[in-house]
Amino acid sequence: MELKDFSRAMLEQAVRLYLEEAYGPAAVPQVVQGRLAWPAGETLEMLAAAGTFDRMPADVTPAQAERLRLRLGNARYPHMKFGADRVADSADWVLTVDCHDRQLMAVVQDSERAALEALLRHNNDLKTRIERRWTEAGLPTFERYIRDRLPGRGG
Repeated sequence: MELKDFSRAMLEQAVRLYLEEAYGPAAVPQVVQGRLAWPAGETLEMLAAAGTFDRMPADVTPAQAERLRLRLGNARYPHMKFGADRVADSADWVLTVDCHDRQLMAVVQDSERAALEALLRHNNDLKTRIERRWTEAGLPTFERYIRDRLPGRGG
């Protein structure tokens, strides 16, 4: 799916599913709620142009970016991000969850390693659940992208 085809309704559905998994029955923090007060715009491309999402690289238009990110966190880790990634060598984009936690292994002390490994497992399990729900809801994920291109799938 091209960036211009990601509708606001699709994004809102994807964020709702993300938050349900990330926070469960707990209240979504105010800082996260503030990140969801999006300006006018009916597509991901428009919202990213308005500065709602971080672009990578930062100095390009949304259509030229490789990744878009929005820090939504989870109940145990505030740095996890909702994202959209451009599929390599295409104009297609897919939803993703960026755990944003692997770099911590390089700086953790031995006494903290077990706790960090538990957090990494938690974040990875959460990523898997969110992306599975997106796929089941018919939202564009990398899994759906690949499935749609398998022989016999009509893609």
